[in-house]
Amino acid sequence: MTLDQIVKLQSIVDKRAIRSDTLEFLNQTRYSHSKKDNIRFGDMHIDHFLTVVSNGFININNDSFQEDKTKEMFESIKKKILQEFNHGNH
Repeated sequence: MTLDQIVKLQSIVDKRAIRSDTLEFLNQTRYSHSKKDNIRFGDMHIDHFLTVVSNGFININNDSFQEDKTKEMFESIKKKILQEFNHGNH
């Protein structure tokens, strides 16, 4: 499942429009060394996106995220997932 598909499903479930900053992010690209081409974030499968983020390898507009920002983002994602699916119970 791609990020585009996930965001569309979320929009349906939440009965809300997709935020403009989310759409802007999905249209950003990163260079894939394996494919030797730029890949749009929205076209990435979630498992590939998470691997890229976990490796601190996201590159938007040729400006790499700092490692601490990547860790901060992952902690936030982890917290939201735990709240949503475990109802706060670890």
